Amino acid sequence: MDIKNKVVLVTGASTGIGKDTALEFAREGAKVVITYNSHKKEAESVFKDCKKLGECLFIKLDVTDICSIKKCVEETIDKFGAIDILVNNAGVLVEKSLLEQSFDEIKFGLDVNLLGLINMTKVVLPYMEEDEGIVINIVSIAGQRVKWPKTSIYSASKFGVRGFTQGMAKEYENKKIRFYAVNPGGTATAMNEWDGVAPVEVAKIIVKTAKESLDKKSGDDVDVWDYL
Repeated sequence: MDIKNKVVLVTGASTGIGKDTALEFAREGAKVVITYNSHKKEAESVFKDCKKLGECLFIKLDVTDICSIKKCVEETIDKFGAIDILVNNAGVLVEKSLLEQSFDEIKFGLDVNLLGLINMTKVVLPYMEEDEGIVINIVSIAGQRVKWPKTSIYSASKFGVRGFTQGMAKEYENKKIRFYAVNPGGTATAMNEWDGVAPVEVAKIIVKTAKESLDKKSGDDVDVWDYL
């Protein structure tokens, strides 16, 4: 897909992978929707930088709240009239064993990483139905194999996102909307205690996924480490 002038909505765009993804799309000439939940100051900085590169929009979004999701999508449509690419990036990690986690913490992890992603996709899809569209779900190596202790809920949510990606590819196999699961390995973000690959390198792979230049088909995994 030629992403110049395409409307790209990035969830969790205030820091880390989401921040660099928003900036990379802006550099490519896309119209970027920068969303944030709890890091407003950081998101404002991303918005300022993206605005220097082209058209963009700044929206507060809580993916655990259906009303917030609908409001975000409505504001995007009011501004740009379309959503061409959805990057489901928002995510959380509660690094505790199952018995250490409260029921609220378990629910929160699943609500953000899996249910919120599903609900976001459901609300956006009708605005892609008439035309071509791409949904990129940011997953993790933890969605393929469990490498670290105390990540059972996180891993469960990420395995679920990969299943959802493959399932949606089947649902839409005769339509123009494609779905991809991008799997970063260890990335230098707050979630990973700043250890690993620079987020901008992951962002570049996400943009290449949107351009469909990696010889992948809808439903496929895009393992970031294969391209570094």
